[in-house]
Amino acid sequence: MKRTLPFPLLTAALLSACGGPGTPGTAASARPDKYAGAALQPLIVGGTISARGARPYQVAMTDTTGFQYCGGTLLSSTWVLTAAHCVKGTAASSIRIRAGVNKLSDSSQGQTVGVSSVTVHPSYSSSTNFADIALLKLSAAVTNSYAAPAKLPSNTVEGILDVKGKYAVVSGWGLTQGNNNSSASDDLREVSLPITPNPATCGGSSVPGNTICGEYYQGKDSCNGDSGGPLAQTYNGNFYVLGIVSYGPSACTGNGVYTRVNGYLSWIAQVSGLTPDGTTTPGTTTTYTGSVSQGTSSYKPGSTGFSYAGGTLKATLSGPSGTDFDLYLQKYNGSAWADVASSESGTSSESINYAAASGTYRWEVYAYSGTGSYTLTETK
Repeated sequence: MKRTLPFPLLTAALLSACGGPGTPGTAASARPDKYAGAALQPLIVGGTISARGARPYQVAMTDTTGFQYCGGTLLSSTWVLTAAHCVKGTAASSIRIRAGVNKLSDSSQGQTVGVSSVTVHPSYSSSTNFADIALLKLSAAVTNSYAAPAKLPSNTVEGILDVKGKYAVVSGWGLTQGNNNSSASDDLREVSLPITPNPATCGGSSVPGNTICGEYYQGKDSCNGDSGGPLAQTYNGNFYVLGIVSYGPSACTGNGVYTRVNGYLSWIAQVSGLTPDGTTTPGTTTTYTGSVSQGTSSYKPGSTGFSYAGGTLKATLSGPSGTDFDLYLQKYNGSAWADVASSESGTSSESINYAAASGTYRWEVYAYSGTGSYTLTETK
């Protein structure tokens, strides 16, 4: 049974056909998509419960009711990496990200934020599972103390960590057994698996390019509900996301296939500006437009700001002739926004060049006098 329906289309009839709690479903010949099964039980196969904060990069994807159905990896305070099949055809407004959480039922754990945009890789194929990768832009910055981004694997790190026979950790809230025959648990779980990068086959079946095979090992595997979550490893004290849970056999007993993140670094940088060292691509320019009336402010890219790993932030402002628009760069200190740079020349043309530490920033355009439209050009 091929499960490729997007989450909003998971009907009661489909869940019944797949098997609900206490009702084992019919074994499928393949598990090309681990997404639909998340509606049944949230556990990983053969794993152990993760210690609180041990996987700070792991996020849960939920609907607007808080129902968890996929996982993801926090790449920065405002970007999440996940599988294309988790979000294809799904509106951003219907997705929530919960970061810094281990036990889903504990409402005191974690931070829930919305998603402002969904970008699926243009080469994604639901029939072959090629390019099963997507990026989510969050509508607010993640600031939870139990949440922290994982790094993208550079070619150097890839050559050290993503090697046949090495082990990597997959985590999530997916099924603990295959065929939907699991007992319920809402704890984040993890398992360490031997891996093979860019295999021709995984478990005897051919696989698309740019994948990693999680080899069969003591019956351990990711399973339905873990989709989109991280296959990660540590190096020099940092977490690196090597793969994304994509698909595998229906019994969830090893030979899982993971999208190989290193193969999509240029696309990730193009969409998010993030690179393997955690900084934005030098020279990335973005142009914002807006309007502001006298005595009021306008914020870009929005009031919640953007995450920045550190470097030089530049911006030029151009407003209507005869107005006095001022430009400010603000940084969020955890409880409030504070000005860190300003340009107040008495005209509508302003510029800022600021050496910024890592943090969450936003641009403020303030109309000291006059009203009208403006253009703000940002370079990171």
